[in-house]
Amino acid sequence: MATTLLPETAQKVLTQEAIRSAAKQSQRCLTVPVKLRRAIKKYLREQEEPHMKRKVLRLSESFSQIKDVNSQLIASTSKQLVEDPLQGVDQSQRWKIKSSYGDIGLTYRDDETIAYVASRMPAVFSACHRVLKEVRRRLPEFSPAKVLDFGAGTGSAFWALREVWPNSLEKVNLVEPSQSMQRAGQSLIQGQKNLPLIHSYGTLQSLTKSINKSEREHDLVIASYVLGEIPSLKDRITVVRQLWDLTRDVLILIEPGTPQGSNIISQMRSHILWMEKRKILKSKAPIDETSKDLVVARKNGAYIVAPCSHDGACPLEKAGKYCHFVQRLERTSTQRAYKRSKGGQPLRGFEDEKFSFIAVRRGQRPSEPWPLDGVKFETLKEQHAKRTLQDLEIDYEEPEEPSSSQQASLIPFEKPDATYDSDVMEVDDHKDNEEEEEDDDTGHADLGGGWGRIIYMPVRRGKHVTMDVCRSTNEDASEGTLQRIVVTKNKNPTLHNQARKSLWGDLWPFQR
Repeated sequence: MATTLLPETAQKVLTQEAIRSAAKQSQRCLTVPVKLRRAIKKYLREQEEPHMKRKVLRLSESFSQIKDVNSQLIASTSKQLVEDPLQGVDQSQRWKIKSSYGDIGLTYRDDETIAYVASRMPAVFSACHRVLKEVRRRLPEFSPAKVLDFGAGTGSAFWALREVWPNSLEKVNLVEPSQSMQRAGQSLIQGQKNLPLIHSYGTLQSLTKSINKSEREHDLVIASYVLGEIPSLKDRITVVRQLWDLTRDVLILIEPGTPQGSNIISQMRSHILWMEKRKILKSKAPIDETSKDLVVARKNGAYIVAPCSHDGACPLEKAGKYCHFVQRLERTSTQRAYKRSKGGQPLRGFEDEKFSFIAVRRGQRPSEPWPLDGVKFETLKEQHAKRTLQDLEIDYEEPEEPSSSQQASLIPFEKPDATYDSDVMEVDDHKDNEEEEEDDDTGHADLGGGWGRIIYMPVRRGKHVTMDVCRSTNEDASEGTLQRIVVTKNKNPTLHNQARKSLWGDLWPFQR
């Protein structure tokens, strides 16, 4: 790596491999774990539901109807939330379907639950796994023991939690009003080993009544793909406030990667940050660094762990874009059996699950040095000037004749039918997880404002790479902006190499 450290930051160790590992947050094509695939197959065999393809199609149409209702919410609501979170909430359109959440847009019957398990559960699992894995990388010391899963459904988030933190989970509280969903989730985990203590509740009210006040807080609270089913903005705010009160450390919200889902996440993000800022302003006692109550005082406040690198207003709203990410997953055999492609085309062996999310943590954002502070990169011309004659030597070798096996590989052949790794009956899949954990240890992106988030896929053209990066504009990460960055090979070959390998959702380092 052709970089040098300035004298005032010479103690800082920075390598190209460390930057690349720390910035890597996206995942390649995800394969659903063997245990979950087997559980889904077993569950569907036990149900023997006829006309499954037709019911999967009807379930997809129900999701589209919810999306249409959400799109009718006032576009300026997120701006009103910052000034007055409860202003004008009664103007949102409501569906008169009563449930334990309030007004909700969808109730699940038994046949719809079966269709959900067959078609949607693997995709929701992949999104939850992607988000939880990033939280684990950004917070390496965080190992939740007590978790609340709101809107648990059939347990997609629970399965992802077990994959990301298999050893730390001790107790999991599930809140799901649909009895059909609860039965499906219980059936899917039957026969699984080393399960944490699990309690299921129909409402948040029943959860709080059955638990002592001192035991209500959870290390991690997650609500995935549920807020969008509540068209009333007032009910959404009420639910999120209750979830935040039950959160001891980290709250995660996940919604579909649509303009409506991103708008919901943006609204809830603004509201949580607004609530905590108001608490700090109302606090009359100033924080004394030498006081014994310093830890108590710093419980107030909240900051964004991911995806935002700042706690200011979302800059994508002014740009007319919406924040979302994508996780590719290999379709399971059940998905390929029951899902249909658009236009009658053959169904692909993979699908892309788009999602929007936010991970909020209690406390104050830590003050960290920016990753490129004190680092000077050499230009391509400076690198060429340092080359020696040995660097320019070229070894010429006589070409070898290809072996018989190599010659056979050059002969055209008819490609056999496609096979899928998800159909392989693996005995143990822990080796892959161990390799991933080893990769995670090579680099760590801190929670300071020095890391930006790459929004959308970088554009590579020749020796130029263009990226849209959401980044912090000041040291305390209180404000942010959307910046278009062009990295050229001539000016900075080191960062150009990093940019060429960056993907949508990865981090990007900055210097002050």
